[in-house]
Amino acid sequence: MTGSKNSPMLHAETEASNQSVAGWFFIGLILGVIGILIVYLRSPKASVTLIADYEGDDRYLFEKAYIYALKSRQVKFTWIGFVCGFFVSILFLL
Repeated sequence: MTGSKNSPMLHAETEASNQSVAGWFFIGLILGVIGILIVYLRSPKASVTLIADYEGDDRYLFEKAYIYALKSRQVKFTWIGFVCGFFVSILFLL
């Protein structure tokens, strides 16, 4: 694409922020600790259509930045779901 080394990383972060992670909220809400284990043990993958624009080092940078950004969002939403589920279960017990 462009000659700038920041371009693949910025593009990866914007693509990762466009991915829906609402499902991870519900996994944390419903599965609790098991959901947290699942999100930490699995790794997202960048689709071929996203990485097709890059070659060599730019492709590597894009993939790593995409995986890091998406996984951090997934972990965050799973923890939020877990905390919400914890408080809802406490309310039902009272």
